[in-house]
Amino acid sequence: MVYMWIVWIIILTVVTVYYLNIPPPELSPRLKAWYKKGSFFKYKGFDIFYIDEKGALTDGSTLLLIHGFPTSSHDWSKMLPDLKKEYNRIILTDMLGLGFSDKPKQHDYHMYEQADILEAILEFLAVKDTHVLAHDIGDTVALELLHRHNTGSGKIKLNSLCLTNAGIFPETNFPLLGQRLQLVPVLGEMIIQLSFYGLFKRGLSSTFGAAYKHREEDMIDFYAASRYKGGVAVKPKIMRFITQRGENKERWVGALQKTKIPVHMIYGPADPINPYPAFVDHYRKVVPNPSIDVLPSGIGHYPTWEDPNGVVACYTKFLMKLKM
Repeated sequence: MVYMWIVWIIILTVVTVYYLNIPPPELSPRLKAWYKKGSFFKYKGFDIFYIDEKGALTDGSTLLLIHGFPTSSHDWSKMLPDLKKEYNRIILTDMLGLGFSDKPKQHDYHMYEQADILEAILEFLAVKDTHVLAHDIGDTVALELLHRHNTGSGKIKLNSLCLTNAGIFPETNFPLLGQRLQLVPVLGEMIIQLSFYGLFKRGLSSTFGAAYKHREEDMIDFYAASRYKGGVAVKPKIMRFITQRGENKERWVGALQKTKIPVHMIYGPADPINPYPAFVDHYRKVVPNPSIDVLPSGIGHYPTWEDPNGVVACYTKFLMKLKM
């Protein structure tokens, strides 16, 4: 018995060393072009990647785009050309620990800090008020900004908020097995160190709906951005946003219930993490005067990538109502 344990320890050690030394994939031309569009903002010694994009309008309007997990601001690349037609300026960032931003290993990641970073960048860019369009973990950061707006404690005024697929309600959020395992102390860090492209692809692609025509280069780009700057090691710490949602339910769901600004939800129903119809029913029950668009049945957890035209159509319809 002792001999078998020794053998397994040796095997696991060899496998771990092997995976830790696999170099991250080369950035594709698409990701390199995206990188060149951006700049870096220094926040408490950390480099935060952001893009400040000029839009078609001259009315001074600004849109802040907040991406999901475990990806990056590149999630919005398909929608950006159309969104630029609706605003004077669009700001995109990579959260601390994700995308091209720094990924400190010894760090306590929290949605409060992610909101602090966004406020700091917007202040640096002289943005005093903004519309917000967010996805996934970005929805949670957006709700923290909304809470601050509602209570007058924020540094940035919000003009409107549009959310897309996210587990903002603990009652209707069912993280994948891999995500739940990463939340287990020690075990989560061990598991993530043994991750590789095939496992990453399997997990992420399972959240997409049947309507998405899978392209290998997309998954490779998602993986490359997540591995950039040693991103694998910090994922379990960022994953704690799932438990933070439960701990801050009154603060963040309460922000939705108490706000006076226009709020809209765009939802892909083939979402295994926030399943239909439970999510929609709960949203309509909990949120006063709920405004929501449900996309076609084959669209899943990443509607901004799976159906960018559909999301843009729903979002521009929401903007039209704001102008009426």
